Amino acid sequence: MFIQPITPIISRSLKLRTSSALLLLLTTFCASTVHLCGYCMYFLFGAYLTWLVLYPLSSYSDGCRHAGKVASIIHLLQFLRIVRILTLMRKVGISGSTISQQILLLVVSTFGAVFLAAGLLQWVEYDGAPQADKNECPDGPCINFWDAFYFVVVTIATVGYGDFTPKTQLGQLVAMATIIVALVVLPIQIGQITHLASLRPYGGSVSGSKVINSRYLIVSGSISLKIIRECLAEFFNPTHCEDLDSYPLRVTILAPFSPSFELKSILSLYNGMATFIEGTPVRQSDLERCSADHAHAFFLLADPEAEDLKVEDAAQIVKALAVHRFCGDQVRVIVEVLEPETQNSAVWDETHKGAIEIICPVKIHYKMIARSCLVRGLYTFITNLFTSEIKIRGLREHLFMREYFHSYDNEIYPLILPKACHGMLFEEVVEFVFTTFNVVLFALDVALLHERNPAHRQVLLHPKGHLIQPDDIGLIIAWDLHTAYAISKYKAMQLPPQGDQCKWKKSNVDEEAVELKTFHTAGSSIRTAADNNRQLQGEVVVVHGQLNAPIFADSPDGHYKLQSKLRSAICKLQYENNSNPTENLVDDSIEPGTFASWDDNDDHISVGSPSSRSSAADRCYPKGVSLEEATEILLSWPPIPHHGQPHAAVLERRTDIILQNLKQRTIQVVELKVPHILVCIQGNWPLHIYYFLKELRKPGFPNPPIVILYPNEPDAKQWGKVGIFVDTFFLKGSAVYELDLMRGGVLQAEKVVILGDQGQPVNLGGEEVKNARKKPSSAYKSEVDNIVIAANVERLVGEKPEMMVVEMPHTIGFHYLRPQFAVRRNQIHKMDYERNHDALLYFQPPYMEGKAVSLMLLGFLLRSTFYNRNTLSIVEQLLQGGYVKQEGGLSSERLRIFDQIPVPDQYHNREYSHLFIGLLHERGILALGLYRARGTLGSPCSYVFTNPPKNTIVNAADGVYVLV
Repeated sequence: MFIQPITPIISRSLKLRTSSALLLLLTTFCASTVHLCGYCMYFLFGAYLTWLVLYPLSSYSDGCRHAGKVASIIHLLQFLRIVRILTLMRKVGISGSTISQQILLLVVSTFGAVFLAAGLLQWVEYDGAPQADKNECPDGPCINFWDAFYFVVVTIATVGYGDFTPKTQLGQLVAMATIIVALVVLPIQIGQITHLASLRPYGGSVSGSKVINSRYLIVSGSISLKIIRECLAEFFNPTHCEDLDSYPLRVTILAPFSPSFELKSILSLYNGMATFIEGTPVRQSDLERCSADHAHAFFLLADPEAEDLKVEDAAQIVKALAVHRFCGDQVRVIVEVLEPETQNSAVWDETHKGAIEIICPVKIHYKMIARSCLVRGLYTFITNLFTSEIKIRGLREHLFMREYFHSYDNEIYPLILPKACHGMLFEEVVEFVFTTFNVVLFALDVALLHERNPAHRQVLLHPKGHLIQPDDIGLIIAWDLHTAYAISKYKAMQLPPQGDQCKWKKSNVDEEAVELKTFHTAGSSIRTAADNNRQLQGEVVVVHGQLNAPIFADSPDGHYKLQSKLRSAICKLQYENNSNPTENLVDDSIEPGTFASWDDNDDHISVGSPSSRSSAADRCYPKGVSLEEATEILLSWPPIPHHGQPHAAVLERRTDIILQNLKQRTIQVVELKVPHILVCIQGNWPLHIYYFLKELRKPGFPNPPIVILYPNEPDAKQWGKVGIFVDTFFLKGSAVYELDLMRGGVLQAEKVVILGDQGQPVNLGGEEVKNARKKPSSAYKSEVDNIVIAANVERLVGEKPEMMVVEMPHTIGFHYLRPQFAVRRNQIHKMDYERNHDALLYFQPPYMEGKAVSLMLLGFLLRSTFYNRNTLSIVEQLLQGGYVKQEGGLSSERLRIFDQIPVPDQYHNREYSHLFIGLLHERGILALGLYRARGTLGSPCSYVFTNPPKNTIVNAADGVYVLV
């Protein structure tokens, strides 16, 4: 289609002088011959430009013979026809911001300037020539275009043969101007071309045609070499990429720096499927270069080691909005933020239709630490569920490692339920899947009708009594994707007899009368004391058909939050004015046995006894309360009611009350009647300790006393987020000293939690550590302190299994905690180790038993979200409790609790299949795995054993992970 417009040029070129015509015909011939090579657009552009420049200039002599000087000048303006091709340049891709396009334009503009100078020189030489010479043209002494072009090239090249010189003053003036411009412009142009050519390997572009029919991801933000290595190892893990031939995966790393040698080495492991482009997501040109609008997902990762978390989150907001503005709603934008407040920012409210997904790992991290105090090994159990396998060999000599590797190999996969399951009870399908495939079906992704979101889907953990619908999607714990395919294609299943269905329904109806003895460690009374106020809430109404009621009738969302908060505050004010003065309602006035209850959005906490939770005061809407009075309630401390952690304005305004509360809560020696949780902090005060304490003060869960051991007295801003919780005490001291640990009641403690911070790098090489953020150190001060504290605790209390939870800001610290058991590097598959050197830490005993935890492990929250959109929902429900489906929507009053129980006596030394089926039939409990005791099969530590094989022998000392 580009050849046809050039045909008139060829016919008109016959009127040109020989040299000009030959040059134009040569360019046209090149444009035609290289069409198959894909470079036709560039040669055609040169042909158009050459004609537009040369034709009016070289044909000027012909025009002068038949027209006057004015007509010839007008004829010269034909050069302006170059404007016609600007649209063509944009359409064919010549005009743009890629490196190739910029180099092309610089080269063309440089040669265009030479052509223009040659044409101008020819014109002025002809115009200033004597009339006799003009009459003899073109065969006479007139300068032709080729001579002018030759002269300009020789002149700007500073060669100057002298075989041709301008004869007129105007020609000499043009020659001088050409030399001056060449000395100024050409070095700049050549320098730019050289610079762009050097950037070309990482400043190019990703063609949209290359990513069609493939899964295309873009990873950007504040990324480091470690993050890139982990992301690529997870994305290209064989468990997710078994269909790479038919549906390939392509990943582009977009970062504002040049790749290092190490990064180039990592990218080379993925055979061209992972590319690097230097750029930033806030620039539209860079988003165009990486074809962001063709991506399936765009990951924006934050820097967990940022000095200012708010600044880092502000940058994340800008990047997310820029990407969403360019890509629209069809591309998932998955954003990591560092501050939980950013996750709830109004900038995300109902403006992007769910296309922007906000994830705050630090909030989940502290919740997992808190739940690990009550459920042993929970941190490891959840992390392993979303971490892809690696190939390891040489485990025959260590049988316990074979069991743990089986556990590590299990992962969560979606399951399309076969047609034979439709209409069956969930429990029936669970039993069939387990007995046939040794796979645990633990949740369903079901469709729920909602007036504001008709297409809403919700994950339900262990939905007992639910009838399987055709659009339900199962979530299974299995060791590979082939097992999920096999279940989906299964056609030989027979429906159970009608009597079995009646048995399942009857067991569900009577389930409320079943009381479960929960697990507690030796010498502990925390869990049994708390469970006296807790019964299993497991009855589920079997729903036939679909739901048409709101999903959460008692949980406001969107712009209803503020109205609900203000109404709750005014109601509480009116109620307290009728009973007790507001100023007397401080933390010390809360009676023993009261609790704080949260809703699912961290919006509301009501203080009172269980009998007063549904009082009329919470449902009233009083009149006559001024805005000033309501504001005063919202700025009270402790908050009445509690809307999350107190605002900075509240902490500043109530400094005196907070410090008085700290004085009342400060103790010198722990003398408590019940076992407590000892929290040791040696470095900086944790910024998000609020979420750790909040998780240990939820109603219906154990609420043990908490003692915080810290070397410095916290200020009002720090204690203001802690003192709002009951039975929380402060003890000034340092956990690196054994005496202070004794004062903190380490011998009576139920659990010792050692929290850390980023800390300063430790110089282990004898030289000054420079630029620590770019040059990773092998240890950090906070990690060394935590290692010392852990050793002190073990010296005082002995090696009590599972007594400690040690937070390590960097996973390198896992290798220095006890017990130690080394998995050699040569036992891991070479390719797996090259792709991710940190894979060994998952086989360190402190991690296997859930003793060592780190925020760095929660990168799976973002990576797994691409393959499983329900990742965040599953993790949150395992921590906070899963919703129960009933008539009228979802109940947040009844929750599916992830817990740990001892092995019932009748299943000691029996196969795991008997335990699984027995708990499912007798108590309606779904078993997910075992927590093996120390010494099992010669293990040096306890370890998590997810979804054991059916023939595994269960020991009396094991714990059972269950959903109740």
